[in-house]
This record gives sequence, structure tokens and C-alpha cells, in this order.
Amino acid sequence: MRNFLVIFYALLKLGLAIAPFQVQCPSSPLIREAKYEICPEESVYLKKKEIKTKNRLIDFLKSLTEAKFNSKFYKRVLKDPPKLGIAISGGGYRSMLVGTGFITQMNDYGLFEYSDYIAGLSGGSWILMDLVVQNFEANSLLQEWDLEEDLLLGIPEFDISEEEIVTNARKEYKDDDIRMRKRQESTQITNFSKFYEQMEIFANSVEERSEDGRITKRNLNPLTRLKKIFFPNNTFTEADTKIETFKTVLDFYKNLHLKIKPKKIEGFQISFTDYWGKAIVQRLKKNFDDDPDHTFSFSKLVHSSKKFKEYSVPIPIFVANCKNGLLSNIIFEFTPFEFGSWDSMLRLFVKLPYLGSKIISGKAIKCVNNFDDLGFITATSSSIFNNVLIFIWNLASQSSREAVKALNMVMGIFGLGKEEIFSISKESSRLETDYAVYQPNPFYLYPEKDNVLTNKDHLYLVDGGEDGENIPLRTLVIPERKLDVIFVLDSSSDIDNYPNGSKLKKIFEKLDEENVHYQFPKNIRALTRPVVIGCNATKRSGHDSFLPIIVYHANAYHGYVSNTSTFKITYNQSEVNNMLLTGRKVFSNDYDPHYKNCLGCILTKRTMDRLPRKKKFSPFCLQCFKDYCYS
Repeated sequence: MRNFLVIFYALLKLGLAIAPFQVQCPSSPLIREAKYEICPEESVYLKKKEIKTKNRLIDFLKSLTEAKFNSKFYKRVLKDPPKLGIAISGGGYRSMLVGTGFITQMNDYGLFEYSDYIAGLSGGSWILMDLVVQNFEANSLLQEWDLEEDLLLGIPEFDISEEEIVTNARKEYKDDDIRMRKRQESTQITNFSKFYEQMEIFANSVEERSEDGRITKRNLNPLTRLKKIFFPNNTFTEADTKIETFKTVLDFYKNLHLKIKPKKIEGFQISFTDYWGKAIVQRLKKNFDDDPDHTFSFSKLVHSSKKFKEYSVPIPIFVANCKNGLLSNIIFEFTPFEFGSWDSMLRLFVKLPYLGSKIISGKAIKCVNNFDDLGFITATSSSIFNNVLIFIWNLASQSSREAVKALNMVMGIFGLGKEEIFSISKESSRLETDYAVYQPNPFYLYPEKDNVLTNKDHLYLVDGGEDGENIPLRTLVIPERKLDVIFVLDSSSDIDNYPNGSKLKKIFEKLDEENVHYQFPKNIRALTRPVVIGCNATKRSGHDSFLPIIVYHANAYHGYVSNTSTFKITYNQSEVNNMLLTGRKVFSNDYDPHYKNCLGCILTKRTMDRLPRKKKFSPFCLQCFKDYCYS
């Protein structure tokens, strides 16, 4: 008992150190109205970064022997350097691994650190988390990740597409299914708060061992119920064989719970996303629990990074969608500077270090720091994994009554019973814990912004993949960021876990509604090479700037079958190496030297487009545009 209490209080002390804590509110406003510009801190960073990194592009251009750029051209590029962004799609570890190879190849070309932004969602957000943990050292990516351990113990690995997950997870159940569930309520944990209470009892129970080594408890009720949840009779037998002992699973969730508890103690709403965020962090090989001075605040980690302080790396942007009032395709973003949305419904941002503060009508009432936990933000962006569990529920509803009963227990630990999932309404006063809950809402009752984003004291955020917007492109296309070229890596699972361009098409349709027009290729016959979209110098509607060129890359077969399931949650070293190699080949077009030379033309096209004279491009570049551009 003494040893258990020592461990418990050590974890609790550590948790309190990294939990949100109250601070004095600053005298300056915490909310920014985003009318026509990015925030001042972002603007200053980019100006200093341009000075720091623009010669890296010149080095790349000088390495291109086919393109044969001259000194006058280099001077023009130095005077007006193009601005680059990177957008990494969702797709679980598939996206993370292919994306890491993609970035590594960019880094070898000298283009990664030259880029101004890197945006990610879902599996792409895991790359951003890794970059932050690794102090933006691109060549150190994956060194801290343990890819041979399950992300969530007790949940089986299976092959299903994101679209099937999202489409089927929200199907309505029949009335008789609902009645059957009500009859079973007495024997099940049916909501998140009850799960939290049971984990609380379990975490504080006295642990003993019998002579035969089995775990015993002074209070057997939570142990018995948790065992039914994780190991229901004749259910998930494949998962049973993957978990060495029942204690392994229990300890996994107990440790997550103890790390989450301090946030609850501080009065903040807890959701499944909090557990998911801590689970992601636990996949890092480095034990951050040993460092009492360590913080997982996104803003603090980034601003303490040597490379970021030197203005030599792209700004990371985590992307998520809002579900207040059952909205769809309303994008929110997290940068190291602020959190908010560019959507016309809001266009408000809060300083990121003060996320979690109580702000009413734009005035700070109570301020906190450390709410911007990197794991929680990453989990928010990748919460499509919540839908995995909902999908399992949906499958089980078509099975026997006994299977439904058993799986309802499993779903119940995550607050995902049928009534919790399918009876969400605008009038509901109960917080939905299957979403990431951001409470207090920093934009609550903001003056002259009376809508579903401001009239509640909480925000629900989810994985962008839930709305089919699996590529974080729109956050980079906004005119305020003035990008010239955006590299897109799409690792979606449209057909056989490979993308077919449909996610990009969906985003273009959404951009059309915002008066931003790109022509989607009518017939993409092969996605094994980059497709360059928007080469023609088209001015933005109502702006004097050009639309950015989009260089679209899709995960495809490049000598290795990289169409692994989004929900494949373990990889051996051979698989990792092959996925990384695929990412390199996707970016480099199979190391094609001609494409690399043409890339010099594509990257500098907007710089040349801004010149007043007509003859701007060499015959070589004109041929490159014919070879790769679709306009």
C-alpha cells in the first residue's frame, strides 16, 4: 500500500505541475479581432524568418543544373522571395510515416526550414507534435516514438477507411435497439462521468497480490466492472491475446487517469480526448514523468525551442473542426501564438497561453496558463479515433443481443453509449464528452457575434476528417498569410487506403463558397506523380494578391504497398523504413532530376508573375509548366 501511495502522490504532484493553473490577467486584451491581418507575433516571426532563411532557397536553385537560372534571376528572388506552406493530411500512422519521409526529403532539398508554415490534422498533427518534441529537428523525427506498442491498449487493430468510420458512426439506431439498451443500463457503465468515477475508485484502491500472483482489491466492485469492460466474455478474443495480462490494460488506463486527474481537480471538464491525448504522449519513448520541470504547453514548448527562437523553422498549425450546434466544416486552428477561427462567423482569436481562461464579452475574468497541452491539442485534431469506437458499436448493433451487451460496456468507458452519441441537440445542456471540450469558451458572448460559436460557454472540437475535410489546406489559403506555393500531402483512404483526390475536390468546393476558385483536374489518371494546380496567375477576388499554387502529392505505390489501414496501430522497423522511403519518393517524384529542376520554376513562378513585363520565364520553365501544371 505504501509503495502504491508513493507512486500515486508522485504522479499527482507531477500532474499538478503540468495542469492548467491560475495566473494574473495581463492588462492588454486577450482576444484579437482578425479583420485583415495575421497576429503581430506571427507577422514579426515571418519577417525575421525571411531574413534568416531566404538564402536557403537560392542554394536550392543554384543546385539545379538543368534550369540554368542566372544572377539576375537570383537577385529578383532575393528581393521578392516566394512564401511556402505545407499541408499534411490525416490518415493515422500511415500519414505520419509517409509524411515524415516527405518532410525529410524536403529537408534534404533545403526547403523544409525555408517554408513559412506546416499545417496538420489527425495523423498529420502527430508529425507536428513530433516536430515540437524534437525541437524542429527534421532528421530526428520518430526517434522518440514507440511504434511497436499499441496506441490504446484493449482496442483491436482492424482495417477500415476513415470515410466508412465517419459515415457509419452516426447512423441512427432502431427504436427496439434503444429499448434493449435501456433494459441493460443497470449492468453497464453508460456514460463518461460514470467511467471517470470508476477509474477514480480503481486508481485509489489498495493493490494487493494473492499467493498465485493474481491482483486482488479491497474494493472488488470497480475491478470487476473494469474487467467486464476490457475483457467481456467471448468478445475481442484477438485483443485478449495481444494483451499479456489484465493488469497491463488496467495499469495503462490507471496511469492515464492519474495524469488527467489534476485537470479535473482544477475544475475543467474532462472528455475522452483528454485520455486520448495522454495515450499519444505515452507512445513517446522518453519518460517525461521523470522531469518535474517539463511542460507540455504547446506555446511554451515552441517558444523555448532553439530553432524557433532563431526564426529558422516553419510555424506549426494544428487544425480541428467545430461541432457547436452540429456545425460542419468550420475550421479552428492552434498556432504557437493564438487559437481561433478565420471563418466569417467568428474571425476571433485568443492568445494561446491563455486558452482555458474565463473570458466573457471579450473581458478576462480569470486567467490560466498550461491549458494548451500539446497532447490534448494533438488528440483534438486526431479525434477520428473516437469514431472507431462508435463504428464498432454500430457493427455490434447488427449482431446478437449478447454481443451488443458486451460491446456496450466497451463503448461505455468512453462515454459513447447510444443515447450519448445520437441525441445531441442544440438545446442540450449536457456536455458531450465524445468531443474535445474546450470550456470556458474564450469567445463567449463576444459583442456583435451572436451565433452558435459565441452563445455557449464551451466549444466542441473534432478531427477535420469527420467533415470529410481531411487536408488542412484552407487554413493556409487565406489571403492574410500571402502564400505563393502550398505543398499538399494527401494520405487519405479513399480507395483501398489510397487517396483519389476526392478530399481535395471537397475542399475546392468549400473554397468556391468563399469565392476562392481552383479548377479540379477532371480526370486524374495517376496519382503517382505531383499535380500542380493553379499555375495561372489568378488574382484573389477582392484582393491584389495571387492565389497560391498548390502542388498536390498523393500517397501511392512507389515500390512498396503503403496503403496500410488508418487504424493500424503498430509498425515494425522494416515497415517504418519502407513507409518513410515512400514519403521521400512521393515528394521527389521518385528522385526524378528533371522534376527537381522544374520545382525551381514552380516555386518561383509567383515571384516572376509579380513582375510587370510579359517575357518572364525561360523556355525550360515554360516546358515544365506544360509537363506538370493543371490550370
